Parts: sequence; C-alpha cells; structure tokens
Amino acid sequence: MTSAKAATELLAFEQLHSGVNGAAVFQDVPDDAPPPLVIIGDIESAPFAGADDPDRRITLTLIVITEGDERAPCVDLQEQVEAILAGRSFRVDEWNLHVALESSDAVLSEDGTGYVGTTILTLLAFRED
Repeated sequence: MTSAKAATELLAFEQLHSGVNGAAVFQDVPDDAPPPLVIIGDIESAPFAGADDPDRRITLTLIVITEGDERAPCVDLQEQVEAILAGRSFRVDEWNLHVALESSDAVLSEDGTGYVGTTILTLLAFRED
C-alpha cells in the first residue's frame, strides 16, 4: 500500500516531468545539474482526525531555479507548474489527491545570478478502501 506522501511525490514527479517545458525536474538534484530546474522539495503530512486517520492534508513545496538577470523565466516556470497541478484532482494508486495553490514567490538568488521560485501546494489526500 502506498502512503499519501509517496503518492504525492509520485504525482508531482510524473506530472511535472511530462508537462514542464524548458527545465529538468528532479526529486534528488545531481550536483552538476544546470538551471533551469524544478525541484520537488519538502512534503509535510498531517492526518485529518487523529493518528489512525488514513486521510491526510499534505503540504508540497516545489522550487524553481533559473539563471539570468530577469525574473520572468522563473515566473514562467512557476506558472507552468501551477497550471499542471493546482486546482486539479488526480488518482494515484488508492489515493484521490486534490491540489490547491497555497502560495508562490520568486526572489533573487543569494549570489544574484538568477532567481529562486517557491511554490507551495496543499493537497487533500483521501484513501479509497
């Protein structure tokens, strides 16, 4: 049986890998991977009603990294990610996953050579028995 977190990670990778244009998608980024990148980041999970409840509220953080002086390429990739996942429902194994956009930002990287975008999605994961 797949966990809700595993189903979320699988959903994010499969949908983004096949749907994002102009950037590589990674769960584990190789050290030598050049930008632009879309990274499947942190996944937090909490049960709806007590520890034994299989249904979960999941927070998924996606990171976009681009190079260059302009913010637009980062924002464009974030918009692709949001169009692929947000406001949609998916079936993964025994899970029904409902995805909503929580927040999105794009900031100058620490070294000033590009932009880092953070998109946070909330998923409601309901297990079918």
